Amino acid sequence: MTRDYREIIRKLGEDNFERGKEKLESRMKEMQDTIESFLSEAEYPDYVACNDRILYHVILDYFADIVRLKDFHAIEHTKRDKVIAYTVYWFLKRKPIQINEYSEIEKDIFVNERFACSLVIKECLDNAENKVLSAKDAERFDKYIDMLLYYFKYRQYNPQTIELLIESFKIGRIFA
Repeated sequence: MTRDYREIIRKLGEDNFERGKEKLESRMKEMQDTIESFLSEAEYPDYVACNDRILYHVILDYFADIVRLKDFHAIEHTKRDKVIAYTVYWFLKRKPIQINEYSEIEKDIFVNERFACSLVIKECLDNAENKVLSAKDAERFDKYIDMLLYYFKYRQYNPQTIELLIESFKIGRIFA
């Protein structure tokens, strides 16, 4: 058992610590950019920001789980749904988006859960045909997003249940 993340980083780089560190830094930059884009598009005020130290631990914990999964199952690559599920899980566990001033705006309180929803929805809709939803379908989709946000706020979850809800959504699209 390792006492720190050096072994995980080395394995991440296929037995090369520097290569593993580059992968870690690349993923960190990708997440920072995604968070900044989300905060900007959702028009969050400047006092809502990502704590990079906490985000770094999100990335480390994610990679620790993925490396263990790959070792245990003797696999080379991880399915995209699993990548998103573990990322979302650790993101919600660590909550790196912080509110740096007092706010009475409700959406500020659950900013991490909203970001997690955006990652899941983006994955669920990836490769979906660009089509206009009927009013009925748009209403059902809005209810799904509300349910997902509620789930992340108040229910117990793990990476496997998050992966299942992504897969279920994609399968549901096929039969819709």
